[in-house]
Amino acid sequence: MFNRVKAKLIVVYTLSLVLLLISFIGLLYFLISKEINEKEADQLEVFFNREIDDFYEDVAEKEHHDIDYEPNRNIFYYVYNRNGGLISGEETDKGLFQWIEQQQYLRTDFETERMTWGEKHFILMKESLGDKGQVLLGMDITAEKHLIQKITWILFLLTILFSVIFAFVGYYFAGEAMKPIKIAFDKQEKFVSDASHELRTPLSIFYSSIDLLMREEQGRLSPLGNEVLEDLKIEAHQMNKLVNDLLILARSDQEQLNLEWQEINLSKLAVSIYQRFSRTISKDITFEQHIQEGIFLMCDRVRIEQLIYILLDNAFRYTNEGKVTLTLRSEMNHKILIIEDTGCGIEAEALPAIFERFYRTDPTREKGGAGLGLSIAHAIVTAHGGKITANSTLGKGSVFTVTF
Repeated sequence: MFNRVKAKLIVVYTLSLVLLLISFIGLLYFLISKEINEKEADQLEVFFNREIDDFYEDVAEKEHHDIDYEPNRNIFYYVYNRNGGLISGEETDKGLFQWIEQQQYLRTDFETERMTWGEKHFILMKESLGDKGQVLLGMDITAEKHLIQKITWILFLLTILFSVIFAFVGYYFAGEAMKPIKIAFDKQEKFVSDASHELRTPLSIFYSSIDLLMREEQGRLSPLGNEVLEDLKIEAHQMNKLVNDLLILARSDQEQLNLEWQEINLSKLAVSIYQRFSRTISKDITFEQHIQEGIFLMCDRVRIEQLIYILLDNAFRYTNEGKVTLTLRSEMNHKILIIEDTGCGIEAEALPAIFERFYRTDPTREKGGAGLGLSIAHAIVTAHGGKITANSTLGKGSVFTVTF
């Protein structure tokens, strides 16, 4: 149990720190990328403002000039007249103009655009020359793009590294946090286990003594005396059951719930229990069964019988009139046991806690019991590697489903 809690603490601690780290890294990446992108756009804007007079002169001449090839420059440009005809230009990569023309960037509305040509990356900006024409400016940003990619990989590797570090730190702190809880729990568990063991003998003697008195002295006791002995016998039986229940839970906590494994015919066992309950239930309750034949299960027969008894007893206890249904079926290698009733139901807020010890949806204890039945049922199912779930609607009934 503590290992599961410790694992959950580690996961929660690690995920919390990793999410914070990812948020920080994501924000850092966004700010760096934004700063680089703005710087690139500012460079083109500065270049345009510096060369704007030359651009107006080129448009005023209305003569087409060849595109100059300047590989040592970082910024390229193409000047167009108002009809979209090329006037002049300078490019840093041969053939780039033809590719830009194919993409029809001149006829596309945009302020800045990022594009990829081959293995190179560029930023493109369109600036207006009023009614004279317009200019397409661009810059090679391959180095900046690779820098951002490098930063991304570094941040990704840092995330993995710190995730591992957080996991180890979480493991240490979770272990330290669990130590005092485990010590307190072990003490409580030992007390429950020891008290249960110590109480079993005197309770057995007490129960046997009452039984002996009732047999030997029944004729000499007054009606009141016989009634008192009967009450004592019932209470002793209840105390003995409570001690045995506590002992089962204590062994379950220590993973010492000894099971006698054997393959049983679960269908026959369910039918037998159904018949026994059918003979004792109230006439106001209809008891139905839908038990599929030939279902076998490797289990502890006594514990599985106890499990079904607990769930059925619970269903009848909270159903004054209506219907209780026992269902057993097999689906794709899963054995499914369902106990359904049309009783008072359970509030939605209470459902998550019904398998906890001593928890009772009936705080007045009018229905009897110590609130350990469903805890024991959960322990039995868990020991068999199964799963138990509960669904309920207040005023309409409950459904308990066990899957092996």
